[in-house]
Amino acid sequence: MKKISIRISLLFLAFSILTFSCIDENFFGKSSLKQIRYFTVSGQLGNTQIIEDSLLIRLSVGSKVDITQLAADSIGLSSYAKVTPAQGEAQDFSSPVTYQVQAEDGSLASYQVIVTKQSENQQLENSEFEDWYTPAGKNYEEPGKDANSIWASGNAGVVTLGDANVEKFEVAPGDFSARLITRDLGPLAQLVGQRMAAGSMFTGKFVLDISNPLNSTQFGIAFTGKPKSFTINYSYSPGEVYRNGKGQVLEKEDQADIYLLLENRSGSEIKRIGTAWLRSGESIAELKDVTVPVIYGPIPPDSPSFWFPANGQFGSANEEVTHLTLVFASSAEGANFEGGVNSTLIINSVKLNY
Repeated sequence: MKKISIRISLLFLAFSILTFSCIDENFFGKSSLKQIRYFTVSGQLGNTQIIEDSLLIRLSVGSKVDITQLAADSIGLSSYAKVTPAQGEAQDFSSPVTYQVQAEDGSLASYQVIVTKQSENQQLENSEFEDWYTPAGKNYEEPGKDANSIWASGNAGVVTLGDANVEKFEVAPGDFSARLITRDLGPLAQLVGQRMAAGSMFTGKFVLDISNPLNSTQFGIAFTGKPKSFTINYSYSPGEVYRNGKGQVLEKEDQADIYLLLENRSGSEIKRIGTAWLRSGESIAELKDVTVPVIYGPIPPDSPSFWFPANGQFGSANEEVTHLTLVFASSAEGANFEGGVNSTLIINSVKLNY
């Protein structure tokens, strides 16, 4: 019986090999997918906008970039697809450039790539926070037109235990802003020492790291300008009850934290080129403008300790800027899971002054 079973198995194996060897390699069809999934160039500012409906790609570069000799430094394609011109081939982007994608089955898609050269006095996109979108599969909004936004928040982490704490807020009919609220996430979050969650919004990306929430924030965007100051239109209401991550009530007053950092990231170490900081617990009932000057090069030695970079590295005032980080937080000690319950910071607009 055992020998018969082995013979049947061998016969089945031989039949399978013969059958599959007779199937044409194209039996299941070749892929027709021909998308450009991501596209970047050197000297790029902000994120790339890919509009699939019209096969259009838009991006911006710094004012000193030569767009007549510019190459894509990364192109992501559908599986088995090819693109012409290829990654690394210099093109003249003074007018739109066509990138043709060929799928495995030979079908073609032609993308128009438009590169805009930013002025030296560049502003931040969506700096008045009028545009908001809902991330795929989520029930909260984020600032920006879509996932390519330069703005991010900590909402993805907060909603695992409570409500989103960065919200679209209408300050006047048709005039929208960002409202940041410090939330008490309750006893469950208290078990891991993270009871208080400050509302935070910043330039960069948020990729949730549950094992270490502080690693979730990826601060900064590509940027080459050198503003003299920035002006923010905002209001603030500090919460009356101040708690730490363990739920303990502390005799402290909450403060809003607003700061802009200009950096050079071209070397092995990040160097701070410019610093502008506003940390204040002043209660501001009505929206008002406040201008914060940028200090270039090393800051005065008697500056508040939190102004200094963690690595202690400053660049000189005349060094090139490659990145900008702008942060808003409803509680200054939010990174330590502290803050006033319901402290509320409303950001209506921000402007860079040259």
